[in-house]
Amino acid sequence: MTTMDRFLVLVGPRGSGKTTLGHALGRVLDAPVYDTDRMVEDLAGEPLPRLWEREGEAAFREIESRALETLRTLSPGVVSTGGGIVLRPQNRDTLRKMGYVLYLHVPEEQLVARLSGASERRPRLREGVSLEEEVRQVVFERDPLYREVANSVLSSGGVSIATTVEEILSILRPVMPSLGKIP
Repeated sequence: MTTMDRFLVLVGPRGSGKTTLGHALGRVLDAPVYDTDRMVEDLAGEPLPRLWEREGEAAFREIESRALETLRTLSPGVVSTGGGIVLRPQNRDTLRKMGYVLYLHVPEEQLVARLSGASERRPRLREGVSLEEEVRQVVFERDPLYREVANSVLSSGGVSIATTVEEILSILRPVMPSLGKIP
């Protein structure tokens, strides 16, 4: 297993590939992988859509902040965050302190295409608007926050997972020497 002296944190909107790329990077780096959405489900004892519907966004965000704080007690690895984790100032501060933060920036059209068939796992964030409008609003609101916490921005989308992983590794090689010799 690779020894990481700090976390690699992936941020970006829903559908940007954080979970998929997090697992791929974990395999390549032989490092632990953490997913804050799964951690929220574990802490809440129920799936995200049910928690969101039953308790609402405020309760979800509170549990999400607890999950982020829990991460600080674990061995450094790759972290896939929930898209809204940057909404709370204290979370942004924690993310910056945890390690190297990479913002996965994906064009809105690609986000819409990726999210179109995923409604059962991902609760809608805006009522009464189309998915396209929801994505536009969310990206408009959160893009500055992702950029605020990010050490680097990777414009991705439209290329293979393997190509994106290689792009990420080329960013990491010079800035995370603790990774040693990365493939």
